[in-house]
Amino acid sequence: MNGEFALASDFDYLKDSNVKAAGMTYPDLAKNYPKLKNIFDSFPLPIICVETDDIELIEDMFSRLNEAVPLNAAEKRNAIGGPMVKAINAVSVHDFFKKNVKFSNKRYQHREVAVKLLYLEDCVKNMGRYYDTKKPYLDELVKRYKNNTNLNAIEVREKVNKVLDHMTIVFVHKDDLLATQSPIPVYYLLLREAANEEKLQLVTRVKFVAFRKEVDENKVTAEADITKANYDLLEYDRMSQQGTNDAASIKERFRILSDFFKL
Repeated sequence: MNGEFALASDFDYLKDSNVKAAGMTYPDLAKNYPKLKNIFDSFPLPIICVETDDIELIEDMFSRLNEAVPLNAAEKRNAIGGPMVKAINAVSVHDFFKKNVKFSNKRYQHREVAVKLLYLEDCVKNMGRYYDTKKPYLDELVKRYKNNTNLNAIEVREKVNKVLDHMTIVFVHKDDLLATQSPIPVYYLLLREAANEEKLQLVTRVKFVAFRKEVDENKVTAEADITKANYDLLEYDRMSQQGTNDAASIKERFRILSDFFKL
Protein backbone atom coordinates (compact mmCIF):
# COMPACT_ATOMS: atom_id res chain seq x y z
CA MET A 1 0.00 0.00 0.00
CA ASN A 2 3.05 2.25 0.34
CA GLY A 3 3.84 1.57 -3.29
CA GLU A 4 6.97 -0.47 -2.51
CA PHE A 5 5.79 -3.60 -4.35
CA ALA A 6 4.36 -3.89 -7.85
CA LEU A 7 2.14 -6.50 -9.48
CA ALA A 8 4.00 -9.08 -11.56
CA SER A 9 4.88 -8.28 -15.16
CA ASP A 10 2.66 -11.15 -16.33
CA PHE A 11 -0.31 -10.17 -14.10
CA ASP A 12 -3.73 -10.85 -15.66
CA TYR A 13 -7.07 -9.72 -14.23
CA LEU A 14 -9.22 -12.66 -15.31
CA LYS A 15 -12.55 -10.93 -14.70
CA ASP A 16 -11.78 -8.21 -17.26
CA SER A 17 -9.19 -8.67 -19.97
CA ASN A 18 -9.28 -4.92 -20.70
CA VAL A 19 -7.55 -4.23 -17.38
CA LYS A 20 -3.83 -3.78 -18.01
CA ALA A 21 -2.43 -3.52 -14.50
CA ALA A 22 0.77 -5.54 -14.92
CA GLY A 23 3.71 -3.88 -13.15
CA MET A 24 1.53 -1.34 -11.35
CA THR A 25 1.95 -0.38 -7.70
CA TYR A 26 -0.87 0.36 -5.25
CA PRO A 27 -0.85 4.14 -6.01
CA ASP A 28 -0.94 3.26 -9.73
CA LEU A 29 -4.07 1.17 -9.17
CA ALA A 30 -5.68 4.01 -7.19
CA LYS A 31 -5.08 6.32 -10.11
CA ASN A 32 -5.85 4.02 -13.06
CA TYR A 33 -8.13 1.28 -11.70
CA PRO A 34 -9.83 2.52 -8.51
CA LYS A 35 -12.31 -0.42 -8.54
CA LEU A 36 -9.40 -2.88 -8.50
CA LYS A 37 -7.85 -0.91 -5.64
CA ASN A 38 -11.15 -1.19 -3.73
CA ILE A 39 -11.22 -4.97 -4.20
CA PHE A 40 -7.71 -5.10 -2.75
CA ASP A 41 -8.71 -2.86 0.18
CA SER A 42 -11.81 -4.90 1.05
CA PHE A 43 -10.18 -8.34 0.95
CA PRO A 44 -10.64 -9.96 4.40
CA LEU A 45 -7.51 -11.22 6.12
CA PRO A 46 -8.41 -14.02 8.58
CA ILE A 47 -6.27 -13.73 11.71
CA ILE A 48 -6.05 -16.23 14.57
CA CYS A 49 -4.20 -15.40 17.77
CA VAL A 50 -2.60 -18.34 19.61
CA GLU A 51 -1.22 -17.47 23.02
CA THR A 52 1.30 -20.02 24.31
CA ASP A 53 4.77 -20.26 25.81
CA ASP A 54 5.30 -23.76 24.33
CA ILE A 55 8.24 -23.19 21.97
CA GLU A 56 7.79 -26.57 20.25
CA LEU A 57 4.15 -25.74 19.49
CA ILE A 58 5.10 -22.34 18.10
CA GLU A 59 7.82 -23.79 15.88
CA ASP A 60 5.57 -26.63 14.75
CA MET A 61 2.73 -24.25 13.82
CA PHE A 62 5.12 -21.88 12.05
CA SER A 63 6.55 -24.76 10.01
CA ARG A 64 3.20 -26.24 9.05
CA LEU A 65 1.53 -22.92 8.22
CA ASN A 66 4.43 -21.72 6.08
CA GLU A 67 5.31 -24.99 4.39
CA ALA A 68 1.79 -26.39 4.03
CA VAL A 69 2.86 -29.55 5.88
CA PRO A 70 -0.05 -32.02 6.17
CA LEU A 71 -1.04 -33.61 9.46
CA ASN A 72 1.05 -36.68 10.29
CA ALA A 73 -0.31 -40.04 11.48
CA ALA A 74 -0.04 -39.21 15.19
CA GLU A 75 -1.85 -35.89 14.76
CA LYS A 76 -4.68 -37.49 12.76
CA ARG A 77 -4.96 -40.35 15.26
CA ASN A 78 -5.20 -37.89 18.14
CA ALA A 79 -8.26 -36.35 16.49
CA ILE A 80 -10.15 -39.69 16.59
CA GLY A 81 -10.48 -39.47 20.37
CA GLY A 82 -11.65 -42.17 22.75
CA PRO A 83 -10.10 -44.08 25.68
CA MET A 84 -7.09 -45.37 23.74
CA VAL A 85 -6.13 -41.84 22.66
CA LYS A 86 -6.21 -40.88 26.35
CA ALA A 87 -3.99 -43.87 27.11
CA ILE A 88 -1.56 -42.86 24.34
CA ASN A 89 -1.32 -39.33 25.68
CA ALA A 90 -0.81 -40.60 29.25
CA VAL A 91 1.94 -43.05 28.27
CA SER A 92 3.73 -40.44 26.13
CA VAL A 93 4.40 -38.26 29.21
CA HIS A 94 5.95 -41.09 31.21
CA ASP A 95 9.40 -40.27 32.63
CA PHE A 96 10.93 -42.61 30.04
CA PHE A 97 9.91 -40.17 27.30
CA LYS A 98 10.63 -37.06 29.35
CA LYS A 99 14.09 -38.13 30.50
CA ASN A 100 15.51 -41.11 28.61
CA VAL A 101 14.65 -40.79 24.92
CA LYS A 102 16.92 -38.52 22.92
CA PHE A 103 14.56 -37.45 20.11
CA SER A 104 12.15 -34.55 20.64
CA ASN A 105 8.38 -34.68 20.91
CA LYS A 106 7.94 -32.43 17.90
CA ARG A 107 4.72 -33.34 16.09
CA TYR A 108 3.81 -35.99 18.67
CA GLN A 109 6.81 -38.28 18.11
CA HIS A 110 6.51 -39.61 21.67
CA ARG A 111 2.86 -40.44 21.09
CA GLU A 112 3.79 -42.35 17.94
CA VAL A 113 6.06 -44.60 20.00
CA ALA A 114 3.54 -44.83 22.84
CA VAL A 115 0.79 -46.14 20.55
CA LYS A 116 3.11 -48.83 19.22
CA LEU A 117 3.86 -50.06 22.74
CA LEU A 118 0.17 -50.07 23.62
CA TYR A 119 -0.58 -51.91 20.40
CA LEU A 120 2.04 -54.59 21.08
CA GLU A 121 0.66 -55.05 24.59
CA ASP A 122 -2.86 -55.32 23.16
CA CYS A 123 -1.66 -57.86 20.57
CA VAL A 124 -0.20 -60.13 23.24
CA LYS A 125 -3.22 -59.72 25.52
CA ASN A 126 -6.02 -60.20 22.99
CA MET A 127 -4.47 -62.05 20.05
CA GLY A 128 -1.45 -63.88 21.43
CA ARG A 129 0.91 -62.71 18.69
CA TYR A 130 2.50 -59.60 17.19
CA TYR A 131 1.21 -57.71 14.18
CA ASP A 132 2.71 -54.89 12.09
CA THR A 133 2.98 -51.58 13.93
CA LYS A 134 1.97 -49.69 10.80
CA LYS A 135 -0.52 -46.81 10.60
CA PRO A 136 -3.66 -48.78 9.57
CA TYR A 137 -3.24 -51.19 12.49
CA LEU A 138 -2.54 -48.41 14.99
CA ASP A 139 -5.56 -46.43 13.76
CA GLU A 140 -7.71 -49.57 14.03
CA LEU A 141 -6.57 -50.01 17.64
CA VAL A 142 -7.78 -46.52 18.55
CA LYS A 143 -11.11 -46.99 16.75
CA ARG A 144 -11.67 -50.44 18.28
CA TYR A 145 -11.31 -49.13 21.82
CA LYS A 146 -13.50 -46.14 21.02
CA ASN A 147 -16.30 -48.30 19.61
CA ASN A 148 -16.16 -51.20 22.08
CA THR A 149 -16.85 -50.18 25.67
CA ASN A 150 -15.95 -53.67 26.91
CA LEU A 151 -12.27 -53.07 26.14
CA ASN A 152 -10.19 -51.66 28.99
CA ALA A 153 -7.60 -49.15 27.74
CA ILE A 154 -6.56 -48.29 31.30
CA GLU A 155 -5.46 -51.87 31.95
CA VAL A 156 -3.28 -51.86 28.82
CA ARG A 157 -1.88 -48.45 29.74
CA GLU A 158 -0.91 -49.61 33.24
CA LYS A 159 0.91 -52.65 31.85
CA VAL A 160 2.88 -50.49 29.44
CA ASN A 161 3.76 -47.97 32.14
CA LYS A 162 4.99 -50.77 34.39
CA VAL A 163 7.48 -51.91 31.74
CA LEU A 164 8.50 -48.29 31.07
CA ASP A 165 9.27 -47.97 34.79
CA HIS A 166 11.91 -50.69 34.32
CA MET A 167 13.22 -49.07 31.12
CA THR A 168 13.66 -45.75 32.92
CA ILE A 169 16.04 -47.49 35.33
CA VAL A 170 18.04 -49.26 32.60
CA PHE A 171 18.65 -46.29 30.28
CA VAL A 172 20.33 -42.97 31.07
CA HIS A 173 19.28 -39.36 30.50
CA LYS A 174 18.92 -38.55 26.78
CA ASP A 175 20.39 -41.93 25.99
CA ASP A 176 22.24 -42.40 22.69
CA LEU A 177 20.70 -45.88 22.57
CA LEU A 178 17.31 -44.15 22.29
CA ALA A 179 18.22 -41.60 19.62
CA THR A 180 15.54 -42.91 17.24
CA GLN A 181 12.10 -44.49 17.54
CA SER A 182 12.75 -47.81 15.78
CA PRO A 183 14.52 -49.84 18.53
CA ILE A 184 12.18 -48.88 21.37
CA PRO A 185 9.39 -51.43 20.68
CA VAL A 186 11.97 -54.23 20.63
CA TYR A 187 13.66 -52.96 23.80
CA TYR A 188 10.19 -52.78 25.36
CA LEU A 189 9.46 -56.42 24.52
CA LEU A 190 12.83 -57.45 25.95
CA LEU A 191 12.21 -55.67 29.27
CA ARG A 192 8.66 -57.02 29.34
CA GLU A 193 9.94 -60.57 28.92
CA ALA A 194 12.66 -60.07 31.54
CA ALA A 195 10.06 -58.83 34.03
CA ASN A 196 7.78 -61.80 33.30
CA GLU A 197 10.68 -64.24 33.82
CA GLU A 198 11.86 -62.32 36.89
CA LYS A 199 15.26 -61.84 35.24
CA LEU A 200 15.47 -58.06 35.12
CA GLN A 201 18.98 -58.28 36.55
CA LEU A 202 20.14 -59.68 33.18
CA VAL A 203 19.09 -56.55 31.28
CA THR A 204 21.56 -53.71 31.80
CA ARG A 205 22.68 -50.75 29.76
CA VAL A 206 26.22 -52.13 29.73
CA LYS A 207 24.91 -55.19 27.94
CA PHE A 208 22.95 -53.09 25.43
CA VAL A 209 26.17 -51.22 24.63
CA ALA A 210 28.03 -54.51 24.28
CA PHE A 211 25.35 -55.77 21.90
CA ARG A 212 25.59 -52.65 19.74
CA LYS A 213 29.38 -53.01 19.66
CA GLU A 214 29.09 -56.63 18.52
CA VAL A 215 26.67 -55.61 15.75
CA ASP A 216 29.08 -52.91 14.52
CA GLU A 217 32.13 -55.19 14.69
CA ASN A 218 30.22 -57.93 12.90
CA LYS A 219 29.55 -55.55 10.00
CA VAL A 220 33.30 -54.96 9.64
CA THR A 221 33.91 -58.72 9.71
CA ALA A 222 31.26 -59.25 7.03
CA GLU A 223 32.88 -56.67 4.77
CA ALA A 224 36.19 -58.51 5.01
CA ASP A 225 34.82 -62.08 4.87
CA ILE A 226 31.07 -62.64 5.14
CA THR A 227 31.56 -66.36 5.88
CA LYS A 228 33.04 -65.39 9.25
CA ALA A 229 30.21 -63.04 10.21
CA ASN A 230 27.34 -63.80 12.57
CA TYR A 231 24.18 -64.08 10.47
CA ASP A 232 21.83 -63.14 13.30
CA LEU A 233 23.70 -59.92 13.96
CA LEU A 234 23.71 -59.07 10.26
CA GLU A 235 19.96 -59.63 10.15
CA TYR A 236 19.42 -57.52 13.26
CA ASP A 237 21.33 -54.65 11.67
CA ARG A 238 19.45 -54.98 8.38
CA MET A 239 16.02 -55.20 10.02
CA SER A 240 16.84 -52.21 12.24
CA GLN A 241 17.02 -50.10 9.08
CA GLN A 242 14.44 -51.70 6.79
CA GLY A 243 10.83 -52.58 7.55
CA THR A 244 11.15 -51.78 11.25
CA ASN A 245 7.35 -51.82 11.64
CA ASP A 246 6.91 -55.29 10.14
CA ALA A 247 5.76 -57.94 12.60
CA ALA A 248 8.39 -60.39 11.31
CA SER A 249 11.13 -57.82 11.88
CA ILE A 250 9.96 -57.02 15.42
CA LYS A 251 9.67 -60.71 16.30
CA GLU A 252 13.09 -61.65 14.89
CA ARG A 253 14.94 -58.72 16.44
CA PHE A 254 13.29 -59.55 19.76
CA ARG A 255 14.46 -63.17 19.41
CA ILE A 256 18.05 -62.14 18.63
CA LEU A 257 18.13 -59.72 21.57
CA SER A 258 16.60 -62.31 23.89
CA ASP A 259 19.28 -64.83 22.93
CA PHE A 260 22.02 -62.28 23.57
CA PHE A 261 20.58 -61.37 26.98
CA LYS A 262 19.97 -65.09 27.75
CA LEU A 263 16.22 -64.79 28.27
